[in-house]
Amino acid sequence: MGKICATSHQIAVLKSLYSWLWKEKHLLSVNEDPTFQTLVVLQARPEQWKRDKVIPREHYLLVREHLAPYWRDEMDVQAGTGWHVTELVRFAKMGSVEPYRGEAEGVAGVLVCPQTKSGEPLRAAVSADVLEAGKRLLERGTFGREKYGMAVNAACKAAGIPPFTPGRFRHSIATWAIEKGAAPASVAAFLNHKSSSTTRRFYATHAVPAKIPTLR
Repeated sequence: MGKICATSHQIAVLKSLYSWLWKEKHLLSVNEDPTFQTLVVLQARPEQWKRDKVIPREHYLLVREHLAPYWRDEMDVQAGTGWHVTELVRFAKMGSVEPYRGEAEGVAGVLVCPQTKSGEPLRAAVSADVLEAGKRLLERGTFGREKYGMAVNAACKAAGIPPFTPGRFRHSIATWAIEKGAAPASVAAFLNHKSSSTTRRFYATHAVPAKIPTLR
């Protein structure tokens, strides 16, 4: 990453210099600019492409067994919604529960986070277990974000697995869903992304698409 950033900066400076010489000073013509349409500023790869943020499902199950019930509820709601921790905090403070008006297997209700970054309520259809965890979370009303992270970290150590942070659930759910055959567009809608390209680029970068029929 450091080498890419340094090289990109050097190329950008060089291109700016030659551009200034022929655009502002008129000391060169565009045809005499050796950087014109040749040197390209290198783009660093998103961090998500290089580092696997996915929490193995078995690690999630192990950790929840080492959490106190109230921390377990918070983690279960995250695991069932893919919400950011900030959204989970808002839900606990002033969220709500709605009935699910469609027909879908395994859906028991809807958890509503009152305010997202786009300003719209965020609704997530959830299973019966997650619905009950959400109701208990609403009854308690609030929780400490830092303490939640510390509790998960301690549970990881108690379970004997590499520590992970609650913020990685969103990446994990996107990857789990796509690897189970869910369409990227459906995953994007569930996670409230503007497009499925956002899901693939930033949240499901380590997902393996479902196998299709091949010649061998």
